[in-house]
Amino acid sequence: MTQMMEKNQNSAMVGKVLKRFAEMKAERARWEPMWQKAAEMCSVDADLLQTDGKGRVKQVVFDSTARNALSCFCASMKSVIVPSTERWHRLSATNPALNDDPEVKKYLEKLTDILFHVRYAANSNFAMESDVLFQQLGVYGHGIWMVEDDVGHGIVYHTIPIKNVYIQKNDRGQLSAVFRIYELSAEEALKKFGHEVSRELKQAAMQNLNRKYRFLHAVFERDDYVPERRDFLGMKFASLHIELGANKIVREGGYCSCPYMAPRFMGIAGSSYGDSPAMQAFYDMLTANEMAKTILRTGQLQANPPILTNMGLIDANKLGAAGAIIRGGLDNQGKPAAVSMQYGNNLSITVEMQREVRAAIERAFLVPLFQSLTQSKQMTATEVEKREFEKAMLLAPMCERISAEWLAANVERELDILSRYGVFDDVPDALMYDGSIAIKFEGPAVHMQESGAISGLYKTIETAFSMAQRNPDILKIVDMESALRQIADYYGVRSDVVCSRLDTEYSADMNHVEGNMIHRDNP
Repeated sequence: MTQMMEKNQNSAMVGKVLKRFAEMKAERARWEPMWQKAAEMCSVDADLLQTDGKGRVKQVVFDSTARNALSCFCASMKSVIVPSTERWHRLSATNPALNDDPEVKKYLEKLTDILFHVRYAANSNFAMESDVLFQQLGVYGHGIWMVEDDVGHGIVYHTIPIKNVYIQKNDRGQLSAVFRIYELSAEEALKKFGHEVSRELKQAAMQNLNRKYRFLHAVFERDDYVPERRDFLGMKFASLHIELGANKIVREGGYCSCPYMAPRFMGIAGSSYGDSPAMQAFYDMLTANEMAKTILRTGQLQANPPILTNMGLIDANKLGAAGAIIRGGLDNQGKPAAVSMQYGNNLSITVEMQREVRAAIERAFLVPLFQSLTQSKQMTATEVEKREFEKAMLLAPMCERISAEWLAANVERELDILSRYGVFDDVPDALMYDGSIAIKFEGPAVHMQESGAISGLYKTIETAFSMAQRNPDILKIVDMESALRQIADYYGVRSDVVCSRLDTEYSADMNHVEGNMIHRDNP
């Protein structure tokens, strides 16, 4: 009786999941044709060399502007959001008063060090997989990122192929469901899921049949989430592996934090998916490709045009051969009996039009924005500062969205995994009872946005010192200690280099006491 009830419950759960899966497939279907064509133009995750009915290879892409622009976009976005050469975030206390506590500050710095050590470990794949993620953002407008706890090996990062994943966001714009299709052989499935697989798959494994079986990994927010529970119901996200051929749950589990992230380059109202540079330049990419095909054809005709001859040319088959002697090549008046066919095409105008279309594609991929400082060799410091500020203003929406939908969730997932291994057990009492941890991003993109305030601080101090030559009391207006702390915080200087306010106050008090003692002993 109990087994029958469990079977019915599983069947109802599978039906509910597959119904939701069908809705997610319908939502994604309208974007798929454009994604495939955009990927074809950018040569990412697409079949560039197609064959005709006779098996002959035919060329489809004739213009590489989009591909080159995508490479620049990926490298530039990575360098301003998650550069491998510097720390692009740190942890701080949500309670501002605790950020001056030396014990709390050193503990949070230690946590940040551990996160970066784990993230850039040899087998983590973070740096490599993030390149693929930015390619997805450039082509499709969204990427699928997974943070997996590989027990015994550490945290592992994956960028999941777009074609295998369907996503759904809730009314708050947060990721609420990720359904991923994957394939396993019968032997692999039996090894991974044991005897929970179907009878057909077990028989295929025994016969060593070389066939792939499709599975669905469904991760979604639980409606019956109970935090106090110790089983799956106590985990915020449900995890189901379903054998699609048999509509059977082969593994049920859960996650305390969602293992998937789905950042978007630009949001689309009413959709879980995003807009991308390739989507914005979609028609320009198609136009550039057709123009490249036309220019190639025109150039071939001009370089090797058809030959016009009369009926009396004896050696017409030798036309075009170097050093050939052609009988009948001259008429009775000594004029050539064969001439090249002339075309009235103006190739230079066509090339100029193509250049404008290519420039539009590069603008969509933000190439001129990233190259703004290299286009002009001679610029003053003020001009450089204005260029950087303009770049920060234009990049801010994309960088903030990617940080919120990817990096913030990524760090929270890392903290959740590491905390379950007891890595963060030595929490200071002040942080335990009077605050929580916040994530502060400080990569180049953030520094570009904050550079105006720091530049203003430098100019104010410089002006104050200049005016102090006439009136030394003017320096009292500027709190030099606070100014220096802001500069050190902007550049991410560690706490073991900069003394805390408590230390400086204590030192000032001791100096005051010692001064009074000296004054008393030496009246």
